[in-house]
Amino acid sequence: MTPMMKKKLVLYTFPPVPNSYSFSPFGLKAESFLRINKIQYEKCYTTSFGKNGTIPYMRVFDGDQDIKSDHFKEISDSNQIIACFLKDTDFDTSQCEENMTKEQKAISHSCLRMLEEHTSQTGFYYRYNRRMPTYCEATKLRERVFMGDTSNIGDFIFRMFSKGIVKGWEKKATVRGFVRYSSPDVVWAMACEDLQALEDLLASTQDQNYFFGRSHPGVLDCTVFGHLSQFLYIAMDFPQKTYLKENCPCLLRFMEHFKQTHFPDWEALCERQPNVGLDLDSPRMQALQSKKKRMALRVVAAMVAVGAVAYHTLRTPSTRQGK
Repeated sequence: MTPMMKKKLVLYTFPPVPNSYSFSPFGLKAESFLRINKIQYEKCYTTSFGKNGTIPYMRVFDGDQDIKSDHFKEISDSNQIIACFLKDTDFDTSQCEENMTKEQKAISHSCLRMLEEHTSQTGFYYRYNRRMPTYCEATKLRERVFMGDTSNIGDFIFRMFSKGIVKGWEKKATVRGFVRYSSPDVVWAMACEDLQALEDLLASTQDQNYFFGRSHPGVLDCTVFGHLSQFLYIAMDFPQKTYLKENCPCLLRFMEHFKQTHFPDWEALCERQPNVGLDLDSPRMQALQSKKKRMALRVVAAMVAVGAVAYHTLRTPSTRQGK
């Protein structure tokens, strides 16, 4: 906790996966912001979503409160978390925007929206709809996030998630217009144009450690690191990864510098951690277990009904012949 205040900050985010640490660019963006500003925080790895249905989210407790307490302030969504700390005078985040011109702030905002509303969406489409089995294997999603190798309920949640997200992204891709093009390659090419725009922006200054040639990273740097980590560090052949490696040397240097500077413990962070969202005593887990039991009972009831119909069908002809 900071000496200025007695608050306990807990960041709720997905359990870590190999190589990329987080499979959520938004979770990594939020944690990057906390780290670059040296804001002390605790982490809780979970698959239980916050009040607004998002991960990550932040809970603010009084300093002496246990994190299981029901008394806290919750901040949902990575953008809201960052906005809250930028305005909170109890935390010194001034270096994030220090000496930035209005033009730079406008460019930063535009790039953030490009990354989150377009570039990342092409990556989600690729991994969740076009390559879901490969993605699950690369991230060890079943074992590392849902603990499906040690938890029956976790395995149940993973199977529901993996089926649902493929169908969900089929609908999202339709709504976003991705499926209208003659080939998915058109979608990947548009994403690569986004990456080239970032490369050109970063290369436009002499000091290329951070965007706009600044000596301290800002919100855009955290956002770029979070989103590009998905393409570069997940062990998959993303078209965006190929483009980055072949055409974006400045972005590659930026990513490595940011990781080494602000995440020197990266390898340790990628190690397996428990998922507190799978605590069997939690209301969510009790509800899921009840749902699983109801589904099993419906299957048994259906099998009994089918068996009864089959038995009746087989018995009917012989009964009629006897009469």
